[in-house]
Amino acid sequence: MKFKDYNYSVSNKKDWEEVFQSPQPIYVHSFQTGSVIINRKGTINPEHPHAGNIADEEMEVPILAHWIHHEKKGDFLLDTGLDAAYTMDPKGGLEGTDVDEFQQEKDENIAKHIKQNRINLKIVFLSHLHADHAAGVRELPKNVPYVIFKGEYGEYHPEIHGDFLEGLEELYEIDFSQATYMPPLGPSVDLLGDGSLWAILTPGHTPWHVSFLINSVDGPILLAMDAAFIHENLELGVASSDYTWDVEQAQETLEKIIVFLGEYQQVRVVVGHGI
Repeated sequence: MKFKDYNYSVSNKKDWEEVFQSPQPIYVHSFQTGSVIINRKGTINPEHPHAGNIADEEMEVPILAHWIHHEKKGDFLLDTGLDAAYTMDPKGGLEGTDVDEFQQEKDENIAKHIKQNRINLKIVFLSHLHADHAAGVRELPKNVPYVIFKGEYGEYHPEIHGDFLEGLEELYEIDFSQATYMPPLGPSVDLLGDGSLWAILTPGHTPWHVSFLINSVDGPILLAMDAAFIHENLELGVASSDYTWDVEQAQETLEKIIVFLGEYQQVRVVVGHGI
């Protein structure tokens, strides 16, 4: 695998209030590419004092990918979801010591959505390298940049979770060390250079997990990705315990998101596994 730097201009915006004063012609549409059965007690840390009595029960949640259309700059993808391999095989044909299992209906796969919507992909941005967010890379064009965030590839373990990046010869990386600190969330990168699409460092689920913010003329939208698995994480103010690299850091990140949503109540939020 070859790595290249994704070059971005450091924003001169000082806070989100200033960003939101200049909305852009950018829109988001979310695709369901499958689903997964998870335990509610894993998505909400039962040890947290605000958790209450969390039911020990299974729940089915969607696996998403997000199409970003910018009227001037074109089409982008935030995460890829699943490829068509999962229609017949819950493990998607992957081999490893701990490959996750998912469910998928026919024609839910990401390539089908791309074709049906006549999307001309410019760039694919990945929030983190877990199969439910990146396995769809396998069936997408390889002549576009795939972008992750520096440090995240070190958390990619194909011997455990399967090699869904096989066939991808290079990855672009974004270094958050030069990113603008945008309170209360933290280091944030203006991905397209016009304030329309932002990547925000939201560690906890993985060390270099990111969320995205779309600064649309229809109003700002925060795609929390797995910084908030389900809406109850935000409603209770409690992060996940399972499926999480660092529970304490995940809680700190979630609390920053809640403060942000309280300060900017015009922001709509989309959680990682809910529409």
